Amino acid sequence: MLDFIKTNSFIIAQVFGFMAMTVAISMYQFNKHKKVMLLMVGCALLWCCHYTFLGLFTPVAMNFLGAVKNFIFSFKEGKQIESKTIPIIFLILSVASTILTWKDAWSILPLVGSVFAVVAQWQTNVKYLRLLTIPVCVCWFIYNINNQSWAGTANEVFVLISIIIALVRNKETKKAE
Repeated sequence: MLDFIKTNSFIIAQVFGFMAMTVAISMYQFNKHKKVMLLMVGCALLWCCHYTFLGLFTPVAMNFLGAVKNFIFSFKEGKQIESKTIPIIFLILSVASTILTWKDAWSILPLVGSVFAVVAQWQTNVKYLRLLTIPVCVCWFIYNINNQSWAGTANEVFVLISIIIALVRNKETKKAE
């Protein structure tokens, strides 16, 4: 079994990545902050598996922190948490995790993406969450191309398309009201 995993780790990674991509594409179509955040938890855990099989540990750390962060942020909508120290803690943890898992200069891109993600996901307004996610996608797109994460690369393209569709769809809905 271990030989099978070692031999097929790249393919297994892409399978996990395409599963994560399926969740990522759909989550931006929801209008409730909590639902988007909880879908992001599942998505981040699938990305952890993807990057583990690729042997890329900075993105594993960023996605694991992302899963924890998104779970906590899912409670923000109901005002259960409001402390501005929470996003600051996640920013500090992102920097520390990047330092601990540093592989090369490309490792800075997941960190920058994580910083934008923290700011984006702290927003309760889903429109701002979508807009601030665009630079996250750009950082991960470049990182994924460089590290042959084909599922990750495709994901960023589809997530950007999904965000644009959601922005246009919700703009048209608001005009009709």
